[in-house]
Amino acid sequence: MKSLLFAAAVLSLSSVAVAKEVTSTLKVSGWHCAACSGKTESELRKVSGVKTAKADRKAGSVTVTYDDASATPQALEQAVAAAGYSVAK
Repeated sequence: MKSLLFAAAVLSLSSVAVAKEVTSTLKVSGWHCAACSGKTESELRKVSGVKTAKADRKAGSVTVTYDDASATPQALEQAVAAAGYSVAK
């Protein structure tokens, strides 16, 4: 029984160790003013695991740093869509 508990503890710790901080830049389409990029940053920051979101209106992109165990690229795209814009592929 002790070995089973130990194995479960090791497995749960190993999944935590796999998580890493990722920085990704998303090209966003549909922005037409400074408020648009700010709205996108705000929506991205609501995603669990997102550490930072910094928009570059001139480049039409937003750089997001997030914990990949909590947030996914799909969740980031959904947040951009919730702001009313889309991620260019």
